[in-house]
Amino acid sequence: MSDGERTLLIVADPAGLAALRTFLEAAVSELGAAPAVVVDLLVAVNEAATNIMVHGYCGRPGPIEARVRRSGAALEVRLRDRAPLFDPTTVPPPRADLHPVLRPPGGMGVQMARHFTDELRYRVTPDGENELTLVKAGPPIVA
Repeated sequence: MSDGERTLLIVADPAGLAALRTFLEAAVSELGAAPAVVVDLLVAVNEAATNIMVHGYCGRPGPIEARVRRSGAALEVRLRDRAPLFDPTTVPPPRADLHPVLRPPGGMGVQMARHFTDELRYRVTPDGENELTLVKAGPPIVA
């Protein structure tokens, strides 16, 4: 089991999303993640990448870079894109006091990413790109 970083560059389209899920599952498994951690990261990263594709690139193709690494016992997945700048960590949680039919649309993908990870961090890179880091604290890591 290596702690080395794994990287994938995809195009923001359905085939790219499928490739991202396959890459992510293999990478976090190789880094020793327990099956439940793998599933949590798959859900969170899928939601974040889908938001980049649908809302950031507005359905047009564009690059998304995914980097996966272990940082101590935690696993980190960084997504970088060149869509217009947007900080998803500022999206408020959906209003639980309203019936789902009455809630304003949006925000559920970000909420799912929050729910299935332990931390979301956002920054603008020196190159002016969006970078979202999804952190899943460990353990459980499989030996």
